[in-house]
Amino acid sequence: MADDEITKKDIYREQYAHVRSMNDILYKVAPLFSVAIGGLWYFAASQMRVDKAIATGVFAFAALLAVCCVNVMERFGTAFNAYLDNLNKLDGDYRVTIKPSRRPSTVKTILFLLIVAAVISIIGAGYVFFASPAARPAPTPRQTQSAP
Repeated sequence: MADDEITKKDIYREQYAHVRSMNDILYKVAPLFSVAIGGLWYFAASQMRVDKAIATGVFAFAALLAVCCVNVMERFGTAFNAYLDNLNKLDGDYRVTIKPSRRPSTVKTILFLLIVAAVISIIGAGYVFFASPAARPAPTPRQTQSAP
């Protein structure tokens, strides 16, 4: 049954493929998070004078989304680092690594930005709820027509 045996070379290839795939995902999640949270901010800001409850709720949801994305990125970073550690062990003297580094990793940078987005979202929700002007009623058809 030597054909069914998994070798270190097989493990290395599989884990390298996972790292390559995760690295590709890593550079796609930041724009995805930006679009999702930014889109919610845009919608909330457009609703501030129309419906304060909706705007507050959307800003609060953006904060919740950012916090949930922090959890996702932490788990992603843990898995990614485990793969890198394994590959560095298997590569031995030929490993290419930037660990340890004085600069924050890409994952930590994304985590920081998500935390900032959560704080800004909470501030936005608070502003809309407590400080923004009252919602204006929708104009009636008579108000939207110009005088002859």
